Amino acid sequence: MPTQFQCFDDPTAILEKAFCVSAVSKDAKGEFELSSGKEHKCHQPACKTLRTAHALKISLTNTVCDSVAAKPLNGSLTAKLITAFDTDGNHRGIHAGDFTWIGIGGLKITGRISGMTNVGSHRSPIRDCQKCFDRGTIEGRLCGQVAEAGDTKLKGCQVLAAYRIRFDPSVTGGNGGVVGTIEGVTLCLCTS
Repeated sequence: MPTQFQCFDDPTAILEKAFCVSAVSKDAKGEFELSSGKEHKCHQPACKTLRTAHALKISLTNTVCDSVAAKPLNGSLTAKLITAFDTDGNHRGIHAGDFTWIGIGGLKITGRISGMTNVGSHRSPIRDCQKCFDRGTIEGRLCGQVAEAGDTKLKGCQVLAAYRIRFDPSVTGGNGGVVGTIEGVTLCLCTS
């Protein structure tokens, strides 16, 4: 489990603190492996949920939008994702887990990944590429702290990013290959 830290999301700190922001843009490809699943029923209010545990293992490569500062983040990200689905794995859900991101030159980032499952936020009126219910999609936010900088210049930095990952859906929660994107920033404190 990663060391707990405060994710850099305080409005006053964003306005007042001295820090550098650099783009992070990664393509993701890997595996989403179901390790367990169990149903839970409530009587009042009446509902049924499916709770699953998945191992997420993805390789990360830079895109044309990546900054020079984010090149050392090429590598791999692993997480144990816990999801609670409405009814079964083909319905909407919420997921969370702790991740480890291993980059180039001894870089290690640890943090939390959390979001929604089987949703389509890229729908009308913003975009027309999804419906509100998009099976086989996890999306959300990850926030991590550089735990080991290795030979990089990222000591003390954080990574905040949005992720979108496609998987093969099923009533049991999905399993198999995944593709996706991670788009965000590195935040590194500086002296003004």
